[in-house]
Amino acid sequence: MNSITKHEPRRIGGWLLIALLCLTAWALHTAIAMRDSLKLMLEWEVLAVFARPDTHGWYRTVIVMVGCDVLTSVFIVAGTGWLALLVWRKSARFTVHVQAWLLAIVVMRTGACLLADHMTHAIGIDIAIPFDGFMQAVVAAALGIPYFRSSRRVHETFIDA
Repeated sequence: MNSITKHEPRRIGGWLLIALLCLTAWALHTAIAMRDSLKLMLEWEVLAVFARPDTHGWYRTVIVMVGCDVLTSVFIVAGTGWLALLVWRKSARFTVHVQAWLLAIVVMRTGACLLADHMTHAIGIDIAIPFDGFMQAVVAAALGIPYFRSSRRVHETFIDA
């Protein structure tokens, strides 16, 4: 008679705990930084200039760049909440979701940088495009995706129970 034994998930610790704390710190930093972007986007004067038909492209370019940053920041913060729920439940879906989330952030940041570059060339005004968010996303994905894919502790912690 063969009995199937279910493995008990391991506790969260070691490098997994450090990786999860880094993701949490990144989301907290993003939420704090998003405050300035939202403040800029909700200024009535800026929105009034944006809505005028004779507005120069510079205003629209800046608002679109800030809007892309806000959308990506909201995705990061909301995604961290979803991942926290999966971690709390020790769901086996966590490993796939965190990898897809990290990759989606890189894609969103890349798209925002390419759109901003295209818009600045279209209006003929050189606007400095901030690449710090893009670099954070690339570093997080470059470190996180291989770790969550191949770590034995991750797979032993988030197993089908």
